[in-house]
Amino acid sequence: RALGEENVVTLETLNSLGDRLDENREYEEARKVYVRCLVGREKVLGEDHKETLATVNNLGAVYHELKDYEKALEYYERALKGYEKTLGKTHPDTLMTVMNIANVYNDG
Repeated sequence: RALGEENVVTLETLNSLGDRLDENREYEEARKVYVRCLVGREKVLGEDHKETLATVNNLGAVYHELKDYEKALEYYERALKGYEKTLGKTHPDTLMTVMNIANVYNDG
């Protein structure tokens, strides 16, 4: 039985596929997969869910690798805002996103 694009297992699989593509430096393909995952996670889990924010952060990382620093910051800042609201300012995911933003400014 097919689970469909709006199933949490399907969405986790999409995110994992994006991770593997990113690790293999297939950034454009990873970007496409993460966008599909993000659309589904926003619909199923909501915009501020931790897993949705992880995909937002992943998109920031892909844009950073593609040297699209403006888009990287857009996604990282969105993730940061959501993490601060949902997890708090001192949570490791929040702090990692702050570091990601600093890295973009360092590289750009």
